[in-house]
Amino acid sequence: LRALLAIDPKNPLVEPAADWLLKNRRGARWSNTRDTAITLLALDDHLRATGELRSELDYEIVVNGRSLARRKVTPAEIVRAPSVFTVDPASVRDANEIRIVRHGGTAPVYFAVQATFSSAEEPVAPAGNEVFVRRSHFRLVPRATLLNGTVSDREPLEDSGTVASGERIETVLTIEAKNDLEYLLVEDLKPAGFEAVEVRSGGGLYAREVKPSSVTGKQAAMEPGDGDEFTGRTRWVYPEWRDRAAALFVDKLPQGIWEIRHTSRAETPGRFHALPALAHAMYVPEIRANSGEVRVEVKDGRR
Repeated sequence: LRALLAIDPKNPLVEPAADWLLKNRRGARWSNTRDTAITLLALDDHLRATGELRSELDYEIVVNGRSLARRKVTPAEIVRAPSVFTVDPASVRDANEIRIVRHGGTAPVYFAVQATFSSAEEPVAPAGNEVFVRRSHFRLVPRATLLNGTVSDREPLEDSGTVASGERIETVLTIEAKNDLEYLLVEDLKPAGFEAVEVRSGGGLYAREVKPSSVTGKQAAMEPGDGDEFTGRTRWVYPEWRDRAAALFVDKLPQGIWEIRHTSRAETPGRFHALPALAHAMYVPEIRANSGEVRVEVKDGRR
């Protein structure tokens, strides 16, 4: 679109190109931040070339036979005019009719419809496309030794397991990439009663490649390995320790099975849900996966 506007603004392909971009919005954005930025630059050129901002518009939105909103937009307020209208959930049916009626003006009407919903399933099952992620939790139980001082034994923390306030928990994320990936984001949503041990983002964290021979079962049953079960290949990970999640950024992840570990601490007593860990390619949102959900109880004091 930008090339056409620069070379031949009157080309008959200009309008279809702009229309295609607008119809492929996802709510108020496009599929990712890069696509959104490039598309806005192109549409800005389009508005300058067509002069649409100098037009008026009078329109009405009708949902299932009832008027949702009617607006008259003048050139002076076209940028600040209300552009998002929410349908009352009580008015939504299995099959819905949305009509946009023009009552006056010559400005074109661009529109998109967005629906949001939530799932009530419990626990959430793992799923993936081109990438798969499995999350395991282990209690780190300190044990005194004669020669090595205090070491930590790793005890599996299963779904609906129990930990004591103050105990440290190691989270193991096993990621299987079916192809070479770029700009992968893994968000490990933590239980509300847990806090990250690390306090500063950006520290040294690495993904280690696991030998395929050490992985048992399918994607949903991948087990992490230790020691010589790794290939020796690593990838640097940029971590951000957020309130709700550990956000882990990997710029390039070669095809294979990779493992990332980080540690948190159980603090607040109560029963909590660790929503699934999410993995997706930032610039190809269709490549995404989620682990299973985990429920955990934190009890007051050490066990």
